[in-house]
Amino acid sequence: MYIMKWLTPARRDWLTVIVGGLALVGFAFFTPTGPKVVVKEGTVPFRIAYFPNITHAVALAGQAEGIFGREMPGYAIQPKVVNAGPEAMEALLAGELDASYVGPSPAINTYVKSNGEALTILAGACSGGASLIARRGAGINSLKDLAGREVAIPQLGGTQDVSARYWLAQEGLGPVEKGGTVKIVPLKNPDILTLFKQGKLDSAWVPEPWATRLRLEADGVTVLDERDLWPERKFTTTVLVVATKFAKAHPEAVEQLRRAHEATLKWIQDNPGKAPEVVNGELKRLTGKPLAPQVLKESWANVNLTGDIGEASVRRQAEAAVAAGYLKELPENFGGLFQP
Repeated sequence: MYIMKWLTPARRDWLTVIVGGLALVGFAFFTPTGPKVVVKEGTVPFRIAYFPNITHAVALAGQAEGIFGREMPGYAIQPKVVNAGPEAMEALLAGELDASYVGPSPAINTYVKSNGEALTILAGACSGGASLIARRGAGINSLKDLAGREVAIPQLGGTQDVSARYWLAQEGLGPVEKGGTVKIVPLKNPDILTLFKQGKLDSAWVPEPWATRLRLEADGVTVLDERDLWPERKFTTTVLVVATKFAKAHPEAVEQLRRAHEATLKWIQDNPGKAPEVVNGELKRLTGKPLAPQVLKESWANVNLTGDIGEASVRRQAEAAVAAGYLKELPENFGGLFQP
């Protein structure tokens, strides 16, 4: 009764403003910056990361078509979009992710450095789709021409970084920090594109669609399609990994994730005309701008979306990480990286 007497009309208006303000503050703190997620009461959060790249088209299509949600009943899909693999693996090690689409090199590094305890590779997701692009007129026509020059990569320790260091070493070249003459510059993919347009970068080793965007939007030229360096032009670019801790606690979710991944691959194969557009629509939602039609067409043609892990390719990339100095050696239990 006292409260009702205290709540005069003026005080009720004042209290409404205060409560409304607190609500707005709450929304400001909890509004997601990535894809919108609706967590249903009683569901278990499932946190998965991927990149806004064509090489991660399986994740983009699976999210856009709602396949992951349908195939994983009881789990609330909470996607996290990142720029490159090391960022995703740091989050996984910190317990902030349950699974991730990621390049083989960061996955390998994380597995080895955690003594095989952090993760396993559940499936392959993409083969191919990475190239060395040079600024037109920079005088870079081969790997050897990178002597004394710079090459940008999305992030130190990422798959393109390891590839660049490994293949440069085959030509007798090395990074500046190890006594070589090649300056390897870590930059986010959008920044690489901007600097290319400004003529401030010599070259970049990047995944799709960024390689195609550098060519078509920044007048770059393809120096090397990385597929040409591998047997049968096949090398693993993206894999799907799951955190060991999550897998032990939720084995049924791992099998559901596997089915969701396979179902998405099948949907892509069954919808060759629609799939690129769906992925492009998801890219627009995430980045605010879709890929230009020709960029989408050419970058899509440069990848092979497949569930094959390509264990031989992954093992060779692990050896490349050792050669690059990111790993001291491969462990005896390296085969444990691949989940049966």
